[in-house]
Amino acid sequence: MGFTTINGYPLRFRIEGDGPLVVFGHGLMGNIEQIDDNAGPLSRLLERVRVLVYDARGHGQSGGPEDESGYTWETLGCDMSALIEFAREDSAIIGGASMGAATALWVAIERPVRVRALALMIPPPLGPRELWGDAERQAIQTLDLIGAAVQNFGVEKTVELAQNFPGFATTPDEAQQRAQWLLGQNPLTLRYAIRGLVAAPGHDPEAYRGIKVPTLVLAHEGDGLHPVRSAQLLKDAIADCRLVVAPDPNYWQTHPDELHAEFETFLDRIL
Repeated sequence: MGFTTINGYPLRFRIEGDGPLVVFGHGLMGNIEQIDDNAGPLSRLLERVRVLVYDARGHGQSGGPEDESGYTWETLGCDMSALIEFAREDSAIIGGASMGAATALWVAIERPVRVRALALMIPPPLGPRELWGDAERQAIQTLDLIGAAVQNFGVEKTVELAQNFPGFATTPDEAQQRAQWLLGQNPLTLRYAIRGLVAAPGHDPEAYRGIKVPTLVLAHEGDGLHPVRSAQLLKDAIADCRLVVAPDPNYWQTHPDELHAEFETFLDRIL
């Protein structure tokens, strides 16, 4: 574990294992620990690959700009690409969950020489907004409301208000847990990163057809912030793509052996 300066900002990272390099990014409002909690099977692959995980700019313990414009898929993608170079490799297997998945997609399209293969978990809403479903729009609207409230009222008042946002939580206990989680966020995430990424333009889906590397996409049903529609869009566009859809949002967390098996099978194909 340590820090390195990437594109002008100190990013916390951890690199361990032996073998070809894997760079894996966490989701929005996440950090290295989120990867450990939700993709723990990655750590079971350290005899086969060298894994670099990191706190994205403005997240966890990493620094970042105090400006929404500093948080786009391009800026996050340039950071991920630079981390491959920092690890002294020309290319890597890259991927991530949610925000990390979208970041890896940017690298695959804009810096294809850096990408050996893609492993994408629960990609966020992709494509033009007219294709989004109601649940996707509501999920993104909730994120935007949180970002706007932080800018207008500060973090503590936002946490109080957020408990009444549509879709914030399904039970009082869950609302309290999520409130504590928000209070523990890097202020840069809440003040700048959320609104920057909500507004950041993505690629035209046709650009995904240019991805020629082997790709694994893991999705789950029942989640507007990580719709199966996005995963299917990637499956339809990328020639060499395996898509696995779990039946509920907690499936991959509660079935770590299956998640590990998917990663192992994918590595068997590409190494």
